[in-house]
Amino acid sequence: MKNMIHRPAKWLALLACCSIVALVFFVAISSASPPAGDEQFGIIADNSNAFLNSNPSIYISSPALMALLDDNNNGVIGDAGDNPSNDPLVIDMRSWTDYQATPGTGMSHGHIPGAINLGMVNPAYTYKDIDQPDSLQFIRSELAKHANKTIVLACYSGHTDKLAEMALGSVAQAGYFGSPAPDIAALKWGNLEWNSAAEPSVLAEVTPGTKDIYVHTYGMETTPHPLPAPGAYPVINNTTSTEPAEITRAADDLSLHATNPPFIFPGTGTGQVNDSNIGNYTVVDVRSAADYAYGHITGAVNIPYQQLFAKDGGGNYTNLLSIDTSKPVIVYANGQQESNAAVIGLNALGIRNAGAPDQGLRYGLAAWNNSYGMEFNANTEEHNYPVVTGSAPGGVAYSLPRGNTDYVYYFPWYDTSNDGFGAGTWINIANDGASTATVSISLGGTFKTDFTLAAGAENNQIWSNYKGGPVEVRCVGCTTSGNHLTVAERALYNGTFNETIAPEHTEGGGASDLGTKYSFPWYDNKSDNMNGDWIVATNADPTNSATVDVYVGGVLKQTLGPIAPHATNTNPLQISPQMAGGPIRVVSRGGQPIVVSQRVLYGNSFNETFGRKLS
Repeated sequence: MKNMIHRPAKWLALLACCSIVALVFFVAISSASPPAGDEQFGIIADNSNAFLNSNPSIYISSPALMALLDDNNNGVIGDAGDNPSNDPLVIDMRSWTDYQATPGTGMSHGHIPGAINLGMVNPAYTYKDIDQPDSLQFIRSELAKHANKTIVLACYSGHTDKLAEMALGSVAQAGYFGSPAPDIAALKWGNLEWNSAAEPSVLAEVTPGTKDIYVHTYGMETTPHPLPAPGAYPVINNTTSTEPAEITRAADDLSLHATNPPFIFPGTGTGQVNDSNIGNYTVVDVRSAADYAYGHITGAVNIPYQQLFAKDGGGNYTNLLSIDTSKPVIVYANGQQESNAAVIGLNALGIRNAGAPDQGLRYGLAAWNNSYGMEFNANTEEHNYPVVTGSAPGGVAYSLPRGNTDYVYYFPWYDTSNDGFGAGTWINIANDGASTATVSISLGGTFKTDFTLAAGAENNQIWSNYKGGPVEVRCVGCTTSGNHLTVAERALYNGTFNETIAPEHTEGGGASDLGTKYSFPWYDNKSDNMNGDWIVATNADPTNSATVDVYVGGVLKQTLGPIAPHATNTNPLQISPQMAGGPIRVVSRGGQPIVVSQRVLYGNSFNETFGRKLS
């Protein structure tokens, strides 16, 4: 493995993978500025251009990322010497299975400590779903936890993260995450560079001698080829929205979900390209003019990627419209990364041959002719940085976006499992304030959704096949805005119904309906038809763990905890051996504010009630 030609800045090699292949409807109209009624073309092109020119380093190397995550340089991420506030938000773009490293499945073995994954939104999501509305809400909420407003995308080998990067970056430039837009970078060579041993299949793919990716010597030339005359503008009509962020999101999302793969392999097999058939394609070289002059694929035209989506002096998108779409389009760079970025934007704009979405050349010139291009370098780019396994971010103290101006509403437990609660458990939220409220909801410490709720409006949420707690509903900034929510949990159990209203409290102190001691009149898991009696406690303290004692008839029966901040006791307490008696008193031993409920099964019916606050 070797780095052959590094004429462009190294970060260019990752940019290509951000591209996305979009399916759009288009008809030819004119070659001047986008015609009236086709403003979507200009909005998408301008946001693509803004992203590609937003930051001179829209990739990051593994050593640079490790330096941000490991402040004390001891090789451990998330220990007492690290400062998570300066960490970027790392999003693992691989499948949910590979992110978790489920034994015996997938091609990888764990994820970067602290990295999140779109599988937390939907286990079926992949990099193609980064521009789904719920994915973007999830990312926005996670980004709010980070003082360092930078997003780093990581995939298997630095290719699909570039596809996602282009889509996410364009939406960010359209204003989805506010102003200024966050910096978005792709991890160079992805998890392959971060921990090469954890990606054995990918490592084999980029190692010369194990596959034929780097052994081609297809033709190159130095003869320049001028761009043809500009063609007509495609008409983009993916959405009725007039919002730039939604227009951009819709186009990029369609591009990501194109049926064809976003790349094509060099070779002699079916569906591959080589010396004999390259003339059947329009080939676009998105490297610098100097690299193009040094040597390029025969017949290729040159449009450096930073100029691809730019306007000319007359306000027209001449470079885009000069791409000959009468033939299928292939885009390439030294590696595959920059070309992937270009492919995403081109397909989102309808710059493609009818029925044949544009494709990037797999591994770029490094695969076409192994005397050119940029290859993975085992001597300098293989690392053994830490990885963790499991379904949650590891190594970093994650917490939900929260502030002292939030009103918070807790339910200790949520259940839509199949043990009687499969019929449904709903969270209902009503805005009793005079202005629009922003609402954020998590289950068991994992963000689920955020949304705005107009004054006097109601919203309900349900999540399938989930059992655990707590449910945390936040009215963001509402102590300042004066808004209040009424929040209820409505549960169906074996055909019976129960509804509970959550108390309101303020994060970090102040006015609160929460206490440290609660009382219930009676406990019974012993009498006939009493099929269960559980005491469930949530620790509402933002920073300290809580230890909770449960007394029945003045006698200490059991202790819960320690319960982490914003968490519920993992196994709801059912006092053993069976007993009946009262009153029940539940006490937070260290004075941390708690929310306590009693959940009772009688026959086939269910009831839940909150305790009376004593202090």
